[in-house]
Amino acid sequence: MTRRRTTSAPRIKGLILVPLLLFLDVPGKGQSGRRAPRSEPRSSSAVTPGTEEIDGARKVGNENSNHKLGRPVRLLVARQVTKKRLPSETTIYASFIRRLNEFTNVSGASIGDLKRQQAILRARGETESIVVLVQFEIDNFQEGSLVLNSPDLEVKYFIFEPGTGQEKAKGKGYYQAIGGAGMRKDNWPNGPRIKITVEAAGIEAADRVHDWLLVAEMNLPQN
Repeated sequence: MTRRRTTSAPRIKGLILVPLLLFLDVPGKGQSGRRAPRSEPRSSSAVTPGTEEIDGARKVGNENSNHKLGRPVRLLVARQVTKKRLPSETTIYASFIRRLNEFTNVSGASIGDLKRQQAILRARGETESIVVLVQFEIDNFQEGSLVLNSPDLEVKYFIFEPGTGQEKAKGKGYYQAIGGAGMRKDNWPNGPRIKITVEAAGIEAADRVHDWLLVAEMNLPQN
């Protein structure tokens, strides 16, 4: 009886061990033909950069790749506000000037509230400084519908040549307030961009002015 117990013990352990190895999927000596399953690649948890981050990176890249003015340029910036004088107009205007002063060899200074004809006359009286007019209009007609008491704005800019007052460039964008009508659709790049923060609206307009300065640098008045 003692001999039977001694010889059967290893067999019983072996019978228990093999199913256990199969259950745990641990390769044993008798499983040399089995291949370990390939581990699936982990999905990246990186957040896709938003439009604002991409635009910001593009502008920094331009500055670092010599896409900057080679000589100083001074801009005199006026504004034409709406009858409502919304607080967003003041913030966009300040953001516009602040952004201009971030560019290499560009300085922008506020000259207060002017209408278009006044801005032209001011440019005619200048010998070197370029006059830029930032004009605000209430965006109360969107996608074919009239929006009453709209907080949204059209942000326009006009660039006037010193000495002549000639309009050299113009453009516009939209500021769409969060919680506003929000009916207008952003059709960029086939149309002006829509920004949902006041700071972004000012930055967008300033970037467009800077792009024009880069193109027109050779034609700017000499110091």
